[in-house]
Amino acid sequence: MALTRTNVTLPAELLAEVDELAGPRGRSRYVADAVEKQVRRDRQRKVFEKTAGVMVGKPGWMNPDEALAFARRLRAGWDREP
Repeated sequence: MALTRTNVTLPAELLAEVDELAGPRGRSRYVADAVEKQVRRDRQRKVFEKTAGVMVGKPGWMNPDEALAFARRLRAGWDREP
């Protein structure tokens, strides 16, 4: 992946913590990894928000009480060690 130089302003205390954890010359990689994880979370949140409730009222959909009863029936059939 091509790298692009950018300017980011961070609180001094936070930058000191990043440097302590990232080690010498590891700041950019550390920040890039953190931003990548956050972008992934933000994209997932958008998908979850967009699709929340899409199955309500559709065949196969269970309300919370039905889902709990279903899970309990499944668990009751599990072999348990004493």
